[in-house]
Amino acid sequence: MHGVTTDMTTRAPARVPSGRGTPLLWTSAAVIGCLLLSAGRRTASGLAVDLSYRLLVDAFGRGRVVRFEDIDFPPALTHEPTRRFLRETGLPEHAFPLDTDDDGIPLPTLAEHYGDGAPDEPGGHLVRLGRLPDGSDVVVDGPTGTVLTWHPCDGSLRPLTPDVSTLVLTLWLLRRAGAAPEAVAGFEPA
Repeated sequence: MHGVTTDMTTRAPARVPSGRGTPLLWTSAAVIGCLLLSAGRRTASGLAVDLSYRLLVDAFGRGRVVRFEDIDFPPALTHEPTRRFLRETGLPEHAFPLDTDDDGIPLPTLAEHYGDGAPDEPGGHLVRLGRLPDGSDVVVDGPTGTVLTWHPCDGSLRPLTPDVSTLVLTLWLLRRAGAAPEAVAGFEPA
């Protein structure tokens, strides 16, 4: 994966889980990421997808999408397209399965979040966006914008999405898919 070194935890990042029991986020993110990367199109933002703040507000609700200011970013977040996306489009708060921190402003590095229990490097250049139900932290690589998960139990990094726009698109699609069964709840096959 471009920009992700294998010496982050003294071993190569573990592979994305596969097979039965694979969380829906992993599966969805992998499919969406592959489709977007294979399309190879360039967007105005420099990220895989151009999304609007309004799209997120329509899906997640007013007051449930947080946009950040430059002062909210740690110095480690140098990837300008990611900074611009988080400033202009934002990140949905508590968008299952990603649970952002209520005190998520300013965004901490992984090392700052864990304080004394911080991992050895990689924490310095990984910016924490939130947590998944399995206890993994969702982080963005500051220099490259790649989104990864880091699990505090084993210290492993796993690629999740090519960038933050793909992560947010995945959350948006999961939100939309979650509404679909409710829309056809009264339907019974003939």
